[in-house]
Amino acid sequence: MTPELFIFLAVVIFGLYLMYTRHKERLERTKNNVNSLDELRDQIKIAKDDFNNLKASIQQKRDEKLDIENILLSIEGKIKIAKEEFDALDSKTKELQKIQKEADKTVALLEKAKFEIPEKQLQIDELSSELHDLQSKLDLYSRVDEFVEFGHFKMPAYLYETSYRFAEEIKIVRDQQKKILDNGDAITCPAKNIVTTYSSLSDSILKNASKLMLRIFNIECDFLIGNVTPASYTRTLERIEKLANDIERLSLTLECGFNINYIKLKFDECTLQYQYKLKKQEEQEEQKAIKEQMREEQKAIQEYERAIRDAEKEEKLYENLLEKAKLELAKASESEKAIMSARVAQLEADLAEALAKSERAKSMAEQTRKGYIYVISNIGSFGEDVYKIGMTRRLDPMDRVRELGDASVPFPFDVHAMIYYEDAPKLENQLHKEFNNNRVNAVNLRKEFFRVELDKVRNTVEKLTNNEADFKMTVLAEQYNETLRLLS
Repeated sequence: MTPELFIFLAVVIFGLYLMYTRHKERLERTKNNVNSLDELRDQIKIAKDDFNNLKASIQQKRDEKLDIENILLSIEGKIKIAKEEFDALDSKTKELQKIQKEADKTVALLEKAKFEIPEKQLQIDELSSELHDLQSKLDLYSRVDEFVEFGHFKMPAYLYETSYRFAEEIKIVRDQQKKILDNGDAITCPAKNIVTTYSSLSDSILKNASKLMLRIFNIECDFLIGNVTPASYTRTLERIEKLANDIERLSLTLECGFNINYIKLKFDECTLQYQYKLKKQEEQEEQKAIKEQMREEQKAIQEYERAIRDAEKEEKLYENLLEKAKLELAKASESEKAIMSARVAQLEADLAEALAKSERAKSMAEQTRKGYIYVISNIGSFGEDVYKIGMTRRLDPMDRVRELGDASVPFPFDVHAMIYYEDAPKLENQLHKEFNNNRVNAVNLRKEFFRVELDKVRNTVEKLTNNEADFKMTVLAEQYNETLRLLS
């Protein structure tokens, strides 16, 4: 064997040894890995079992938590109910303690009052004597002491007003109220209401509370009823009802309330007082209208008398001039007779006109129902479609229109119609009734302004007079329009 071959074989053998060694190591490692994997599988299995046990334990704990929460909610509900019961009991206890304290104070005051009774009795006797002396000096319609105690007063002034009927009705209603007060039926209280352990003290508390309720209610009602107006009538009735409810609510603990019949009588009194004021105002306005009519008639009479005097002077003047002209005509030459004859004829015509004027003035003075119905407007003062429908007996009716527009309004009136009529007051009254629902002022009937279309006024006048009335349909309002132009 050659050395080269020996070396080659040695190298091959060494290489195979190395490969064997490495392969053996790999087998050992693989075997070790297999053993480790088995151990790891066993650990995973153990861990999985532990995990399942832990999961089951967690679920159990959750179920226990839900049970505990339900128990807590139930306990909280019971605590809330117990707290509410405790608060209610505490409130009642405090109220009872308050009542007990008031009762103790009242008992102390009563004990103190026992020692003051003799002295007070002497004062009462003295005051009663003085009161008796005063009452003997008062008339039938003066205040009565037992009703003054409740804030309830008579109102004798009503018996001296012109609206006698309403004053009498108010007196009857107030007498009915006093009868209820006198019988002790104005306030209803329970038969058995134990305020304190002392029955006499309970009765005294209820009696004083009833007096206080009535005093407050009557004083407030007198104020409300005394100030009732057409605008506040409905609101006043509501306030009386609310006042009674509020007072009853404040006395809820004592279970005291007003007699419904007594409240209704207050409502009746309020209604009567409201109608009384309206009636009284209406009568006052009627008196003013009568006085104004008398002044207007006086002015008309003065105008008639002045017109008669002027006509008589004019008549006498024309008679003298005619007599003188006739004398001159008798002495005139043939050439002058024609001129003088024409002058005589003219004077005779003037004299006839003066006689007619005098007769017309005398006739107007004798027949005072003749006059003029005027329809006028003032757009600058009252706006559009507002017309004043009035009457005048003046010989010159425009004097009345100028008088109305002198100082009371900023602009003069526009005249739409001036209608002469034999019975002017009757026609004026008919027109006012026809347009009563169109009045600008529905309370003061002396204000003769109506919100109505002029065509309707004209048609109504023609229907009532059976004649075609001459109406000026155009509203000039010259000064008003010129003012707008200057200010624009």
